[in-house]
Amino acid sequence: MRSSVMTLTLGAAGVVLLAACGGSTSPYGGGGGGWTSTATKICTVGGGQFSPTSLSVTAGTTVTWQNGDGVAHTVTSATGSADTYDKALAAGTVSHQFMNAGTYNFYCKNHGVNGTPPTGMHGTITVTP
Repeated sequence: MRSSVMTLTLGAAGVVLLAACGGSTSPYGGGGGGWTSTATKICTVGGGQFSPTSLSVTAGTTVTWQNGDGVAHTVTSATGSADTYDKALAAGTVSHQFMNAGTYNFYCKNHGVNGTPPTGMHGTITVTP
């Protein structure tokens, strides 16, 4: 009986975490596949991944990353990025405004490796004029 209660509790916790960043088709929320190329929000998901891993926005757009898996992450500009940022994403959200057109690679210092391009937990923001 105790095992069943624990399984139900863990399952409910997982649903809450997924709902925080999950399945919406809105450009302002969602993560589990509901994203569009005009979205301005990226979530962290189980397995040490950003979702989506690539995003296209126009210059001047603020992109927000939301911690959807409850594990401490960072959002860090990769080597060669025109912008330099290193934001702790332990919980909640962090944001960065991309002012200039270009391709911006980012990664999580806890779950990825810096490089051109980075590997592991990483992503790309493409900014158009």
